[in-house]
Amino acid sequence: MDRRPTRGSSPDERGSRRRAPGTPSAPREPIGRDRATRSAPARRAPSRTAPPEPDRPELPADHRPDVPPAVRREVQRRVAPKGRARDVLVCLDLGSAASESGDHTTALLHMRWAKHLAPRIQLVREALGIALYRADEFRAALTELQAYRRLAGASDQNHLIADCLRAVGAPVDEVVPVAVELLDDAAAEPDRRIEAALVAAGALEDAGRRDRARDLLLRSETAARSAAPEARARRHWLAAELAERAGDPAAAVTELDELLRIAPDEEVRTWRARLSPDG
Repeated sequence: MDRRPTRGSSPDERGSRRRAPGTPSAPREPIGRDRATRSAPARRAPSRTAPPEPDRPELPADHRPDVPPAVRREVQRRVAPKGRARDVLVCLDLGSAASESGDHTTALLHMRWAKHLAPRIQLVREALGIALYRADEFRAALTELQAYRRLAGASDQNHLIADCLRAVGAPVDEVVPVAVELLDDAAAEPDRRIEAALVAAGALEDAGRRDRARDLLLRSETAARSAAPEARARRHWLAAELAERAGDPAAAVTELDELLRIAPDEEVRTWRARLSPDG
């Protein structure tokens, strides 16, 4: 089973040798404290000068952008002239594909040009923010995702916003409310609500507020019932780790039993046996 570091914990700082169950490659995935502390950029004073115009990417004249119909309609309705709208759609298509494949240089070249052409379209700012997040450019991603949130009036990317805040060193009392807003949104996608809970719980654990972190994971149980197996597995994994650290092995075993139902794994069985050798 392919594994990645547990969300909200750092193997280097916590001494944990365990790894969370494998997760799909997707933008909606908290970075965890270990990546945040390694890659967070230094705070800079805001610039008072206008940013330079970004480089224009090569846009194939014969490329037919493969984007959802709603995206196409929105861009064509709001961007004029027609050729400019087409360039935005091509940039969104090519930039998204490059971002998903890990070609961050190409992705950001296209997404920044799309923003230059259509800075007031929320889906453009969202796409650029996700591409920046994937490229570990957390401060710039935060700017774009917050702009998306203002333009859309939506909290559906708050899990990424909270994770970016965490990465740039924002205090826990700034990170948690952003994540909890999404967690408590019953209309939001369950997987995103779980990711928001993981970000908030990890931030609380880092701040020494373990009881609150555990309570918040418990609060995400309703969302977890409808979430995908990967999101549920990450939730049970972190809940088990926090329970063990809190000296509550019985609760940890309960979480591990749920995890084994989702993703049977020998490492998890070994972990469980160590906590409950007679069970």
